[in-house]
Amino acid sequence: MINKKLYWYFLNVVVLVLILNSTKALAQVFDYKALDTIPELTLEQALKKDPLTVYKLNLKKQKLTDLPEEIAQFKNLQSLNISKNKFSHFPMLIFKFPYLQKLDVSDNKISTIPAEIGTLVHLKKFSAYETEISTLPPEIGKLKELSVLDIWGTNVASFPDEIEQLKETLKEIDMRVIMMSNAEHQKIKDLLPLTKIHFSKSCNCGF
Repeated sequence: MINKKLYWYFLNVVVLVLILNSTKALAQVFDYKALDTIPELTLEQALKKDPLTVYKLNLKKQKLTDLPEEIAQFKNLQSLNISKNKFSHFPMLIFKFPYLQKLDVSDNKISTIPAEIGTLVHLKKFSAYETEISTLPPEIGKLKELSVLDIWGTNVASFPDEIEQLKETLKEIDMRVIMMSNAEHQKIKDLLPLTKIHFSKSCNCGF
């Protein structure tokens, strides 16, 4: 019969291990500048590491049409680059990564940004330039930490009113190579008076 003291000792050890594993699974949301110092990994490199220590993943120029399912294990991912691929839709797997601070979906055939973008509450830089998007969802206003929005070369010519909720935090928007009227330029400036906005020359395009 197992000694009671020994039994309780091993039980406490098991509980401690479970607590430590649970703690390990929780992400440390890095300071934005600190995140820049962390190496960016390819998928091949990331799969050789402890998945909970993969913070930055670069899948650029991989001819992807869908995200590989194995990246779902990188629960602490904070930077994801899927630019210059073959995506025709916004990959919903992205929303498995609630700690994302940087997301680049640029230069794909994506035409819609889903409402779920509003769940990425730590997002600080969102790049969707040279995509086929024409609108941003109202949920963009939930991204209270967003500081840079890069959508040049898209068809986005207006913003939902909810973006005004970001006027204190959104520092810069790139909207070059988008055909817009002076009136639309002014409307966006009125919504975001503190934001540096890069426009191309306005047009008489009747918006």
